[in-house]
Amino acid sequence: MDKQDIELLQQVYATADKLALSTSLNDTADVKVINFVWYADQPDTLYFSSVRGSNALAIYAKHADAALITIPHESETTNPFVRAHHVTVTPSDKTMADDLLPRYLELVPNYQHVWDAIGPQLVAYEIKLHDVQVDAGLGQRKINLVF
Repeated sequence: MDKQDIELLQQVYATADKLALSTSLNDTADVKVINFVWYADQPDTLYFSSVRGSNALAIYAKHADAALITIPHESETTNPFVRAHHVTVTPSDKTMADDLLPRYLELVPNYQHVWDAIGPQLVAYEIKLHDVQVDAGLGQRKINLVF
């Protein structure tokens, strides 16, 4: 994996602050739209939060295999995205308040409102990417990355 590929991945990450996360348990599919954050030094890891005690946590615990696609900001006219199958969803060692909140406030518009409303109820999760498709948008560069 070369530096240009990682830079393209990060460039496309920067066009979105939400993703659709698809899970399945007992032959029942489910899709959630969630905010996410990432760090430049960890291109294979995305972070998100979920409400403590929600049904989603039970699904992640029983079946950590999922798929995702990033959702570009409305201002993005060329539809850039990152798509991945068989990502691994696990609880994170990071905490929302101490570790991830500053990054959320930096990357996700109006996240302070979410934090003020339900912050203490949120638990951090990690998505580990293994094989991703990166599409910089209509007519732009497309690559596959394997971590």
